[in-house]
Parts: sequence; C-alpha cells; structure tokens
Amino acid sequence: MLTVTLINGTEKEYDLPMSEVEAFVNWYDARDAGRSPGMYAIDKHTNNKGPFKKRKDYVVFDKILTYEVSEYTVAE
Repeated sequence: MLTVTLINGTEKEYDLPMSEVEAFVNWYDARDAGRSPGMYAIDKHTNNKGPFKKRKDYVVFDKILTYEVSEYTVAE
C-alpha cells in the first residue's frame, strides 16, 4: 500500500504490489537526485476502473509532501 500526501493536503492511496511500490520509491530517490522525470505514472489496475480499459494516476514530484509505505499480508 502506498499513500502519497501532496503539498495541498490531498492524500492519495494506492493498493499496489510491493514491486510497484519499490519502483515508485526508486523513482522518487532518482528524481530527488535529478536523474528521473518530474512525474510518475501509477497504474490503478482494477481499482476504481469504471468503463475504462486502463487508468493511470500521474504524481508530480514537486507536489509530493510525504509518502508512506504500508505492507500487509493477504489472508487466504
């Protein structure tokens, strides 16, 4: 689970596999060092898809105040 808080106070929560959370953290660190694009596309997968085939939410680096990673185990 990735929660991103933007500088305007908006909180965005994404239920993602840890591999995608790690990709976000790697992008953030690389962008902070000036080596990555200024925005990151997060695939929403089946979350809130509606009639669309695919949805992505673009997060802009300089609008991020904080982010939090929460890991959980899926009950079988």
